[in-house]
Amino acid sequence: MSLYADDLEPGRRFDFGRYTVSEAEIVDYARRWDPIFIHVDPEAAARAGLGGVIASGLHTLAIYQRFAVETIWSQAAGGVGRTMDIGFRRPVRPGTTLTGHATVHDVTPRPARGDAVVTIHGELVDGEAVVLTVVNESVLPLRAAAGDVS
Repeated sequence: MSLYADDLEPGRRFDFGRYTVSEAEIVDYARRWDPIFIHVDPEAAARAGLGGVIASGLHTLAIYQRFAVETIWSQAAGGVGRTMDIGFRRPVRPGTTLTGHATVHDVTPRPARGDAVVTIHGELVDGEAVVLTVVNESVLPLRAAAGDVS
C-alpha cells in the first residue's frame, strides 16, 4: 500500500517496535560519528558522573528515524522532509530498550502543488520515560495529483 497525504488524518498513530541498545553499539556509533568521550570511553564517562557511556543524541535520533521509516516512510508514495525539531530529554544508556510512536498532527493540502505538508509528532521512550521528542514536517504527494483514483 502506498500512503499519500490524503490517507493521513490528524490523530493517526504509528506504533514502533522495540530496540535494545548495547554498549558496543553506542561506542561504535560514536567512534564513527560523534567521538566525544562521554560516548566512547566508559571510564572517563563514569568519572564525569554519568556512570558510563551514554548514546549520542544523533544515535538516538537515528534509531527514531529507523522506526519512522519502518512504520511510515517505507509506505509513502513519495515525499521529502522539510523540517525537524528535536528534543533530547534523557540519556540513553547501554541496555536501554526503546520504543515509541509517531502521530499525525496536521495535514495541510496544497492542491495547486499536488502535495500536502504533513506534520508528525513522535517520541522514543525507555519504559515510561521520554528520551527523545521529534516534530517533523514532510511534503507528501496528494493521491489525486498522482492520478491514482483507486
